[in-house]
Amino acid sequence: MLKQRRREFVGTLAVALTAGCISGDEPQVSIHEIDVVNLRDESVEVTITAERGDEIVYEDSFEFDPKQGGSTDGVYLKENWMSGQGDLEVTVSADSLDEASLSTASLAREYEDAECLSVFTPIDENGVSMYYAEIEC
Repeated sequence: MLKQRRREFVGTLAVALTAGCISGDEPQVSIHEIDVVNLRDESVEVTITAERGDEIVYEDSFEFDPKQGGSTDGVYLKENWMSGQGDLEVTVSADSLDEASLSTASLAREYEDAECLSVFTPIDENGVSMYYAEIEC
């Protein structure tokens, strides 16, 4: 009976591996840097929250001055919490205007060949946006 169960398990495992159900080759991507910029003509309070699993690994709020001429206010982040194992979810919210989020698991599927991404997050009259670019780690 034990040999039969072993054969069933090995058979099931073989099918799962060939079907792609179990894979150690999941694409992964790391966030290398995040740049958040206020392009509005008025001040805005921005909160950046990052979670890995159920743990909040980063949370901070910033008050950005309004855009004046060609000068903008914002924050540039390049932190240790951005790299690591597991899915990282980052949310940038501006006052009660809008928010945008990213997930490294989703980005890894979209940017399969990338290892590191730079994230640019402008806040303007249309709300919060996120743009990504592949960069060298």
